[in-house]
Amino acid sequence: MTITQRPLHPSVGVELKDLGSAESLAGDATEIIRDAAHIHGCALVRGLALEAGDLARIAHILGEPLPPYRPQYSAPGHPEIVGIGNIREGGEVVTYLNRGGVEWHSDSPGSSHPPGYTLLYCLENAIPDGGGETGFASTVSGYAALPDGLKARIEKLDLIQSFNTFNDQVAAYDGSTVASQDGELRERNRDTVDPIVQTHPATGARHLYVSHAMVKEIPGMALAEGMKLVMEVVERATAPELIYKHAWRPGDLIAFDNRSCLHTPFPYAYDDFPRTRRRLWQIIIGGRCG
Repeated sequence: MTITQRPLHPSVGVELKDLGSAESLAGDATEIIRDAAHIHGCALVRGLALEAGDLARIAHILGEPLPPYRPQYSAPGHPEIVGIGNIREGGEVVTYLNRGGVEWHSDSPGSSHPPGYTLLYCLENAIPDGGGETGFASTVSGYAALPDGLKARIEKLDLIQSFNTFNDQVAAYDGSTVASQDGELRERNRDTVDPIVQTHPATGARHLYVSHAMVKEIPGMALAEGMKLVMEVVERATAPELIYKHAWRPGDLIAFDNRSCLHTPFPYAYDDFPRTRRRLWQIIIGGRCG
């Protein structure tokens, strides 16, 4: 298969052209997306007309779609697909909306599988007053950008990362439509102990693995001291010159590797609905075990 690749940014991301239609986006085409995400952090395909089943099929080729972390926003018939945005139906919010602002993260902490991939597909995006981009940053470029002294300080540093800690924070924001989780959902998203510096199993590249809003503890350090160090790493790795901000169009599909890419939402006029409308589909995919 012959495709054209266009860099989205010097440090992160690639657009894949001539990859085919929704019907042909399987097998070899999906493996091309996987390889591009490994190397570039994220891969964009534009102009697709995907149904929920198409997105689920692509996800199953990449790995194992994980159970929904917020099942109240799942797509009908496809619980692994979570709706993201500000859409209301019958006066009720039917998509997940994080009002927390810029929070660079991976979607993997707490997963029962090794870090895998995330698919984001744009169904609608009408933001007349601007904002609403999704930011992407390469954890490989971010690690390379750190000064040697900082690299030495974090070389053997572990983090305890907690989806539940993050979700509790999101639930506490003013106007949040997200509830704290308990019972089976809370048990499913267990804390993980993650080295902040890792080696990518597919590329051999050294990279960062950190979601600062999910950091619960830094073993061997006082939390305030450890978080100061973590935030220095994140701020350097996501410096403005290192990030790509994607302005969504309907039909855009972005796949990103949760090892080699951090991402974040940028705010928009969420409450100006229906004049302002955003709906994305998201599937988080666990890496293949074994």
